[in-house]
Amino acid sequence: MAHILVIGAGLAGSATALFCARRGHRVTVLEGGGPPPPGAGADDDWRGWERKEVPHARQGHAFLALSTRVLREERPDLLAALAARGAHVTPLETGSEDATVLSRRLVHEGVIRRTAAAEPGVTLVTGTRVTGLLRDGEADGVPRVSGVRTEDGTQHTADLVVDAGGRRSQLARWLAAADLVPPRETAQPCGFFYLTRHYRLRPGSSFPSTTVPIVTELDYGTALVFPGDNDTFQLSTTVAVDDPHRHRLREPEIFTRFLQAVPSTAEWCERGVPLDDPAPMGRLENRRRTLLDADGRPTAAGLVLVGDAALQTNPTFGRGVSLAFVHARQLARTADRAAAGPAAYTAGFERWTDDNLGVWFEIQRATDQARLAQLRAGLRGEHAPPADDLPNRFVRAMAVLRDDDERIRSASLRMYHMLMTPRELMSDRAVSRRILAFLREHPMPETRAEGPDRAAFEALVTGAATSSVLPSAGIPTKGPGPRART
Repeated sequence: MAHILVIGAGLAGSATALFCARRGHRVTVLEGGGPPPPGAGADDDWRGWERKEVPHARQGHAFLALSTRVLREERPDLLAALAARGAHVTPLETGSEDATVLSRRLVHEGVIRRTAAAEPGVTLVTGTRVTGLLRDGEADGVPRVSGVRTEDGTQHTADLVVDAGGRRSQLARWLAAADLVPPRETAQPCGFFYLTRHYRLRPGSSFPSTTVPIVTELDYGTALVFPGDNDTFQLSTTVAVDDPHRHRLREPEIFTRFLQAVPSTAEWCERGVPLDDPAPMGRLENRRRTLLDADGRPTAAGLVLVGDAALQTNPTFGRGVSLAFVHARQLARTADRAAAGPAAYTAGFERWTDDNLGVWFEIQRATDQARLAQLRAGLRGEHAPPADDLPNRFVRAMAVLRDDDERIRSASLRMYHMLMTPRELMSDRAVSRRILAFLREHPMPETRAEGPDRAAFEALVTGAATSSVLPSAGIPTKGPGPRART
C-alpha cells in the first residue's frame, strides 16, 4: 500500500483521503485553513467556518447526481450522514436510483471533512500551509517530487503527492521555485459576475420545487435557485463582468427587486426570509492544468492534480464536485501503482483525466463562450442569435421538448447531472429521432424565458421602476422561439 500526501482538505482532498484509506492506503492531508467548528450544527458550519481557501464556499451549490452516485459506490455512509445533517437526498425523475443532494456547500463539506478526520489511516493536519516541494532525483529521466515543505519548516514525504488545492492552487509557483517545469495551462475567463443570497423558508412554507436545475437565462443575466438543507435555499444571479449595473445588485433591496420580477424566482422570494446579504464572486474562469508537456511527456514524477487544481469550471453549473469525486475515485483505484513507476503513474493519470473528464471542460468552455456573447449583446438591448452548430441546436430543441416528452426530459436530466455526455445523449436513437424531426421543422429553436427585458432591468436597479410597471407575474424578455420551462 502507498503513503499518499494530499495538499488541501476541501471536497476534492477529503474525498481523495477517504477513498484511498478505504483501500488500505495511508494518507496525510495538509490543510492551510482551520477545521469546521467542533460539535456544531449545520447553521454553525455555514455561519462560523471560515473557508477563505474556497472562493465559492458561500455561493449557491447543486450537488449533481454524478457526485451522489460516486458517494453511493464508495462511501454510502456519507449519504446517510448528509441526510442526518439536514440535507435532502432527492431522487431524479428518471426512474433510477440516482439522486442529487440538496445542501449548502459548507454543510456538505463539513460532513465530508469530519468523516475524513475520523477515518483510520488518515492523518489530517489543519492550519499548516505548504510553501514548497521536495525533490528526490529522477524516475525514468523525469524529476521526482517526493514531498512538501510547510511554513514551519517541516518536511513531509510520501510515495505520491496530490495537489487538491483547488482554484487557488500554488503548484505553478512551487514547481518554478524547485526548478521544475510549471504545469501547462489553458484558461478562459467566463466573463460573469456571480452573486448569491441565502434564505430560510417561512413557517408553514415548502420548496416550490426540488428538481434542479432551476435556471432562467435572460438576454443579459441569469437567475438561479439552489434548494438546500434544513429549510434553507439560495438564490443567485449572474451578469456580465462589464455590466455597469452589476454592483447595484449587491444591495439587498435591489437584488430582491430583480428576483421578484423573474417568475421562476419570485415565488421563492415570497416563501423565504433572507439570512445574509448578497455575496459576490468575481474572476470566474475555466482552467485546465496538466503535467504533460506538448509532446505528452510528464514534467514531474510522483505528483498528480485532483479536482479544481486540474479542471476548474464555471461554478454556476455545479460540475466541480462531481469532477472532483470521479477524479478522487480514479486515484484511489490506481494509487498502488505510484511507488513502482512514479513517472508512468503521473503520465497515465493525466491521460485518464483528459480522456474521461476533459469532455466536460471543453463543453463548459464552449457553453460559456456562447453565453458571454449573448450577455454582451443583451447589454446593448439586443438579442444575440444562438450558435448554429448541431450540438447546440440539439440541446436547445431538447429544452423546448422536455416538458411534454418524458423520455427527453429524463435524458435532459441525466445530461445535466453528468450521468451521460452530450455525445452519448445524441447516440440515444429514440431521443435523437424525436429531436431531429423537430429540428427539420424548427431549424433554429430558441427557448423563451420570462423576466424583465434590459430596459426594465435597468429601471429596476436604478430605482426608476414602479410596481405598476413590474407586476409580480414578470415581464416578458426579448427572444423569439417556442417557450420552454427553464
